[in-house]
Amino acid sequence: MNSFLLLLGVQLRAILRSFAPGKRRASALLVVAASVFLVAIAAAYMVMLGATLIGFGMGNALPAFAVALSAVAGVAFTFLKANGALFGITDFDLVMSLPIPRRAVVAARVAALYASATIIGAVLAIPLWTMYLVLIQPSAWAASCAVAGILLAPAIPTSIAIFLAFGVNAVASRFHHANLAYIAVSLAAFTALIVATFGFSFTAGSGGSDVAAQQIEGGLTAMSSLLSLGWPPAGWLGNSATSGSVPLCLAFIGSSIAVPVLALEIMQRKYLAINAALTSRTRSRSLSASELRKRSSKQTSPFKAIVLKEYRTLLGIPSYAFNCLFGYLFMLVIAGAASIFGLDGILGSGAIDGVEISAEDYVAISGLIANILPWVFVFCSIMCPSAACSISIEGKGSWVMGAAPLPLRTILGAKLASNAAPVAATIAISALILLAGGQIDAIVALEVLLTGFGAFFLMVNIGLSSDARKPNLSWTTPNDVVKRGFPITVVVIGGVALAFAGGAASFALSLTWGAMAGTAWNLAVGALCLAAGWLVFQRTCRIAKPYLVR
Repeated sequence: MNSFLLLLGVQLRAILRSFAPGKRRASALLVVAASVFLVAIAAAYMVMLGATLIGFGMGNALPAFAVALSAVAGVAFTFLKANGALFGITDFDLVMSLPIPRRAVVAARVAALYASATIIGAVLAIPLWTMYLVLIQPSAWAASCAVAGILLAPAIPTSIAIFLAFGVNAVASRFHHANLAYIAVSLAAFTALIVATFGFSFTAGSGGSDVAAQQIEGGLTAMSSLLSLGWPPAGWLGNSATSGSVPLCLAFIGSSIAVPVLALEIMQRKYLAINAALTSRTRSRSLSASELRKRSSKQTSPFKAIVLKEYRTLLGIPSYAFNCLFGYLFMLVIAGAASIFGLDGILGSGAIDGVEISAEDYVAISGLIANILPWVFVFCSIMCPSAACSISIEGKGSWVMGAAPLPLRTILGAKLASNAAPVAATIAISALILLAGGQIDAIVALEVLLTGFGAFFLMVNIGLSSDARKPNLSWTTPNDVVKRGFPITVVVIGGVALAFAGGAASFALSLTWGAMAGTAWNLAVGALCLAAGWLVFQRTCRIAKPYLVR
């Protein structure tokens, strides 16, 4: 038991450290503040959901919703953390050589994932249970069901997510381009989610408030009815809380304990084989003599070779790709949605929370909207900062570029081009889509391209400069660089601040002196950012020594 508790403490500290690496108090305080902020937002949304259900006379459905949301909330976290916490671990040989039973090792790692999922689920479930206990049924039995639901709801989904993570990683380990397929499928799923969410919001608001209310009520009723079918434990505990049924509560508790215990037993028996399968890779096919001669005869410039290397690195590390590719999707989705539904249709449908403008009002402020649009693309382009950490991401392999007989300008220029070229192309395509759809004119299209790319070019050069002067080449996981690195943080925070400040200034100028003043501001800022970004790049090439051995 002592060994289990010791390993569990190590796993929990490792998970906490993944959110706030290092020993700096400022980082810990920032993480705590961000966590409190996110918890407050999640709680507010759950209160809104609970109030909506009660308002439609569906207060008795609150327990089932609380159990279902608590169960689902931790699934994504478990799925992402299982790879590295349970499967494919870097210290596998060291851990398994300890004089500790294999069952205790697996149980400690699973328990850490379960505890994390429980905390995440509790953030969503507690507000709903509180509203149910205070407003619907304030009884001791309902409170007992609430405690059981908060503690045990994530148990079965966590076990399923662990097995799913193993299956995905096991299949991925058998394919040479598995990471690329995994990234493509994930991005496609995320795009489908965005489109579906926007489509629901648009159609829900298109018929007026009464129609929207009827659609929401029907959707919530159908969702409540499907909970018992789609996730029976939610229905069991929900019905038990409302009717006082002891057998249903015992069925929920029994299944929530039996399934994880069975999963743990299967996992610990197959643990060695599982990790062996994940660490193995299929051997690449040997090249024939003719293929070797054909490949060796191909020539390419060093600049192009580095650009291609950067793309392979980006697509070869899923966390790197996820942090730097979503911006491209957002730009294309925004342009496509605006062209299909029209900017006036989007703003008038209520699809954007708190924004509902009539057709007459849109005509009156169309110039203001057009001048704000480029700053939306600034915000999206800032989410594509792959060049900002392109030196640190090389890690221990940085000696390859350091030993290359190339000037630093060529290396940094290729890294910058690998990021700037696709961003410029995506913004240009988005502007053409909007222009072809008749949503903007040529001047606004030029604003979108110049302002969107100019602001991105400045911020990504600032990030690249920071990374080139003080690269982090000793990271242990890519997340240390692509999520928590200083260059990425500077680009994202600075870019978001620039997007909001620039958009606010453009709106104020357009409102005060007319739309032409906002247009002139956007074009001037875009041009100045381009020039400033180029100056930052020139200075970086002169003073930075990223591959100097320290």
